[in-house]
Amino acid sequence: MQDLTADNVNQHETEESKSALISLTADIGPDGEYAQRCLQVTRLDVKVLDSAGAVQLRVPIEDIRSARNEPLVGGGRIELTLTSGEILPIISYSLSVSALFSEAARGIEQLAKGEELLINQKHERMRCVKCDRLLPEKDGVCPACVNRGKTLMRIARYLTPYRKQAIGLCLCALATTLINLVPPFLHGAIIDGVLTTHRNLPFLFQMMGVWLGVVVAATVLQIMMGRLISFLAGSISADLRASVYRAIEFLQLTYFDKKQVGAITSRVTQDTDRVWGFLVDGLPYVVSNGLLVVGIMIFLFLTNWTLALWVLAPMPVVVAISALFWKPMSQMFHRVGQKWARFHMHLNESLSGIRVVKAFAQEDHENEKFRRRNHELRDAGVQADTKWFTVFGAMTLFTSLGALINWTVGGYMVYANQMTMGDFVKVNSYLMLVYGPLQWFGQLNNWFSRAMAGAERIFEVMDTEPEAYNRAGAKPQIDGEVEFDNVRFGYDKSNPVIKGMTFTAKPGEMIGLVGKSGAGKSTTINLLCRFYEPDAGSIKVDGVDYRDLSLQDMRRQIGIVLQEPFLFNGTIAENIAYGKPGATFEEIIAAGRAANAHSFVVNKPDGYDTVAGERGAKLSGGERQRISIARAILHNPRILILDEATSSVDVETEMQIQEAIGRLVSGRTTFAIAHRLSTLRNATKLVVLDKGEIVEMGTHAELMSKKGGVFCSLVETQAHINETIGVAG
Repeated sequence: MQDLTADNVNQHETEESKSALISLTADIGPDGEYAQRCLQVTRLDVKVLDSAGAVQLRVPIEDIRSARNEPLVGGGRIELTLTSGEILPIISYSLSVSALFSEAARGIEQLAKGEELLINQKHERMRCVKCDRLLPEKDGVCPACVNRGKTLMRIARYLTPYRKQAIGLCLCALATTLINLVPPFLHGAIIDGVLTTHRNLPFLFQMMGVWLGVVVAATVLQIMMGRLISFLAGSISADLRASVYRAIEFLQLTYFDKKQVGAITSRVTQDTDRVWGFLVDGLPYVVSNGLLVVGIMIFLFLTNWTLALWVLAPMPVVVAISALFWKPMSQMFHRVGQKWARFHMHLNESLSGIRVVKAFAQEDHENEKFRRRNHELRDAGVQADTKWFTVFGAMTLFTSLGALINWTVGGYMVYANQMTMGDFVKVNSYLMLVYGPLQWFGQLNNWFSRAMAGAERIFEVMDTEPEAYNRAGAKPQIDGEVEFDNVRFGYDKSNPVIKGMTFTAKPGEMIGLVGKSGAGKSTTINLLCRFYEPDAGSIKVDGVDYRDLSLQDMRRQIGIVLQEPFLFNGTIAENIAYGKPGATFEEIIAAGRAANAHSFVVNKPDGYDTVAGERGAKLSGGERQRISIARAILHNPRILILDEATSSVDVETEMQIQEAIGRLVSGRTTFAIAHRLSTLRNATKLVVLDKGEIVEMGTHAELMSKKGGVFCSLVETQAHINETIGVAG
């Protein structure tokens, strides 16, 4: 039985090793002409197959030293460097699939080196998978393939909390519709009963009384509708923005790596406004105008069905024009939305970096970029609106034909005594009412297209997978032991930044992360905060993989003091209490004292009520840093991260900050990145990184004793630079 089990296991391993880990279709043949070929990579070999599935080339993995993507004009090819030194081109492809084959080359090299296969099998989509159209933005929504019925139903759910007001609005709209049907009837009755046939003067005053009642009722209904619309406008607008903002706040950081702030901001502002406009100005009138059209048609056919058929003859053409241009107009308005997003991106970026712009005297350059974005927005808007007004003009032409037909056919029928003058005027009045809603439905097409384009962009954000806050079990309190176990990570999986990192930090210890720029120090901190998660290996907190802990509970146990601390545009007290909502003023002052911030805060005119300004612009760098430390002290985390906390301040301020940090780190697990290596003398352990790998580990004294070591060389280089600067000074 044991031998049989072993045979089964070996057979399973053999089958697994033969299964394709990478399978891609190329579009260029050996002769450079268009032809489909397939690249298949297993743990044993690399194969190239023709379109019929026949193997054209096979290279064992053990014979491969490295693999690379060789760019060519209009495409590229994968080249393998064999252990014999021979360079072997194996497959060519066009630019449309070059990103996938570039990842495949990295995957082949990983397998050749015996590493775990970590590549991006899924890439940013440039085209729609359904219709193959170019997308407005990478991984975006295709405006031609969205189910607008589902989108509309999803929008309508925002009316659910206000169903009473919505029903009231619809009832007012229905009553307004019924009232609008009365005046044409009065026109015909007055003409036949007073002006032409019967000449009954008392009947005139009776009709005027009815007409006055209609006017008063219409005015009251208009006021009620205005109030209901105002309430729904504010409520729905707030709910839409709240939903999008909440979705944005809980998105993973990888989303923000791909999207610029301005593009995201436009979804919260402009796109929500478009949806709000449709819900408030469009949706309530769909029912009323629809009922109005139905009611008018009934009255027209009851009055004179022959004339009704004549005057309504252009209606199918109007409906056909609307249906024909519905989707093209929607796509154009979606394109306008994309241009608005790019416009917002540039505006946000240029204003956020205004100091850099002025420092390098690049105002004209930024103005030119703004002008290009502005012109792109203008051209897209003009193109969409021009086409819309052309379509709307064509619809107006055919609606005008109805009046022409009425005067021609109806005039003849009055002349031939086939209908009364009152009925003719009544039909003419109803005709004006029926073509008004039809033209309004054309305008509704415009509103609806803009709203759907905005809604699709909003729901794209809301449907993006958020961080897994509730994915794991809760652990409200942690001790603070952190273990990196063979961690591997890359922002691009096939190009790792952290490679096999392993170390342990116990409560009360300070771990200093040391290395050149780009060595992986900040990435280590990002992983520790779980802004990103390892591609391989694990990070454990108190012996438990931190992916099995509640993300929110875990982050509540982490405090960060950054090199460039971010302060909100609130008071100093509000910024200190940010990590502990509801903190008392006494706790805020105690944290300020512990951070050596109390003395400078009380010397300000408004003390702790002093407004810090946007990003803390009204405070100095040292003041911002000490407030950031006070915020961390009040937060009282078990794990503390100090990221270059003293690199941008003078010596005196640094001493005050170091004293405050000394109070802060007591009893906590601390990770410190320091620009001045001498500040890490008191670290329990130094972890020296180079190209994402740990090359040295030990205390300051132990590493300094290794002459020629990486850390010792870094300290000597820094000391030499400081000495040179001192002599130059």
